[in-house]
Amino acid sequence: MKNLSSMVGLDILLEKISAFAESEPGKNAIRNLKPNISRKERTLAFENLTEIAQICSLLPNLSILQKDSTPEQNKILTGEKLLYYSKLLNIAKETKKIFTENNLLGNLNKNLDPVLSLYKEIERFIDENGKVKENSTPLLKSLHSEKKSIEKKIEEKLQGFLTEKEYLLQDKIITTRLGRTVLPLKYNRKDEIEGIIVDLSRTQNTAFVEPGEVVTLNNRISEIEKDISIEKKRILKSLTEKTKEHFPSINKNIETLTEIDSLNARIRYAEKFNCVNPAFSEKSIVKLKKCCHPLLLEENKTVEPLDLELGEKERILLVSGPNAGGKTVLLKNVAINILSSFSGIPIPVHEGTEIGYFSNVLGIIEDEQSMEENLSSFSSYVVRLTEIVKNAEENALILLDELGGNTDPVEGSALSIALLNELKKKQSLVITTTHLSTLKFYAEEQEKIVNGSMEYEDGPTYHLQLGIPGGSRAIATAEKFGLPKQIIKEAKEYIDSEVFEAEKLIEELSLRNRKLREQEQKIAELKKDLSKLKSEYDTKIKNVKQEQKTILSEAKEKAEDIITEARSTVESTIKEIKETKASKQSIKKYKKTFSHTSKDKQEDTKIVTPSKKFSDISYHVDMDVPLEVSVRGMTKEDAWQTADKFLDKAVFANYSSVRILHGKGSWILRNMLHKKLAEDPRIKKIETPPYYEGGEGVTIAVLK
Repeated sequence: MKNLSSMVGLDILLEKISAFAESEPGKNAIRNLKPNISRKERTLAFENLTEIAQICSLLPNLSILQKDSTPEQNKILTGEKLLYYSKLLNIAKETKKIFTENNLLGNLNKNLDPVLSLYKEIERFIDENGKVKENSTPLLKSLHSEKKSIEKKIEEKLQGFLTEKEYLLQDKIITTRLGRTVLPLKYNRKDEIEGIIVDLSRTQNTAFVEPGEVVTLNNRISEIEKDISIEKKRILKSLTEKTKEHFPSINKNIETLTEIDSLNARIRYAEKFNCVNPAFSEKSIVKLKKCCHPLLLEENKTVEPLDLELGEKERILLVSGPNAGGKTVLLKNVAINILSSFSGIPIPVHEGTEIGYFSNVLGIIEDEQSMEENLSSFSSYVVRLTEIVKNAEENALILLDELGGNTDPVEGSALSIALLNELKKKQSLVITTTHLSTLKFYAEEQEKIVNGSMEYEDGPTYHLQLGIPGGSRAIATAEKFGLPKQIIKEAKEYIDSEVFEAEKLIEELSLRNRKLREQEQKIAELKKDLSKLKSEYDTKIKNVKQEQKTILSEAKEKAEDIITEARSTVESTIKEIKETKASKQSIKKYKKTFSHTSKDKQEDTKIVTPSKKFSDISYHVDMDVPLEVSVRGMTKEDAWQTADKFLDKAVFANYSSVRILHGKGSWILRNMLHKKLAEDPRIKKIETPPYYEGGEGVTIAVLK
């Protein structure tokens, strides 16, 4: 018989999640996940998931991982296999570095050992193609060098044959046969040169001849190749022995990287289907918020999320309702998500979900008839039910589909009531479905047991309603699927009128409950919108206050610039008067100029303080565009950005010219501005004012 995990499709879900792993060992690790009752191991799994999610994108690709076993005692590893171990150790090194730098996943980090000595040794002798490097030892280097030199001599000699004896050749090429360098001669001309016939073509038209002049050279190459092979074998044997010494560490790396791949796969799955790490409670409770069946999500089916809280007050939920109304889907939804969370898999729920501690999770969720044991559906059900009662204990979670079905309703109801009383005594948490009216009335009269139903309105909505039993709607369903009307009419006559009225009352109550739920949803949405509006309003107020602060600060700086410039003008004027011993008439003239300049400065800048009348709601600032801007003390980039924005405003204000105060200094700002302004399409020309108006420290930009 199937276990609960198979009944609810956990193995199918694991297979789908395994597709998110990069390596075959990672996929197998996902497939082999089992629901774990141990709180410690579950907690560790989700702690690892939380931490690895922070660095998932930084980790190296793990697709090269293979499931390995210790090399055979007398078997020498190939260069390709040694290269694999080298890459594996490098991945372990990179992963360990990332874990260490981010101070994460210490329990996995401690198991990673890059075995740097072995990694460097393999890297020294094996190239990126898994071949022994030609220069990895002095002997190999010497042998390869000699081989290349001889091959060059052979090439030169045979090229001579190609030129001088072309008439003997079938093709004008140099080729190899049986490891020897040969020429393809016409078969009937093969005896015209001294040499050895190494091979013949399939047509017997071509003889592959090794000229006598290169036989000795080819022999030497054969000797060199044997020596190279011996040296390579020696190197591979040495590396194999060193690898075997460190194989426990290598195996530990493989196991740890496999677990990392498994964790990464679960994170990718969770991101795609909006799954979260659930919170776990010490109590044996179920609190599911907007819980979805993961297999239905994966199939892109429309899913009605489940909200369910059970365990704090009531310990048994009895769900009733019509066939194909979603009762079995509800049980499978609860089961697969709880078993997934016990397997260390994020689940598709909202915040606020809590999965309780359960000493065991047991259930029967399908109509399974045991052909092997010659049992009917009811007998098979009772056999499994007997096993569940044996294993049920305090804090066990038990899920039962169609309790009391497949037998006489009276006896089925009696057995079911006795069973529920026993499970209540054991303080198990139970969710069960039924069609039996007797059980619905029983649930209403008992403490710690609550009725529930699957909502139905012109068809199943798959929404769970707590506190309301559901009608089986057998006659309505038969009518919907076309059973003759006279049969439907007669069937209704056999139903007790009180039962019929009770069914109608339940339907009306269900309808009212649905409307109330819809209103609650609308209220929740309105509250959400209101909260969003308030947040936007608060942000705008904050921005306006910041803008006011910025404007006042800029105005203060502007005023200080004006005062500074005015002071400079006064000082330079006094100095000139003293130096020139100016007449009274000249002094009056200077006074008039200074007075006119001060008045211009006052008119150039107008600051309107925010109205107190609107201070609680918004801040209104109206500042005219000034005739000058200061960029003194700024970097070149900031200075041009400020000047550029200022010119836009000036053009918009239809000014004929503006002043840019940049100071003298080392003329860096002045030169930059002059270059930019000369290329600017808004500028007609640039001028430098007289010294008493700022001189070289100011640039006048005449606008087009």
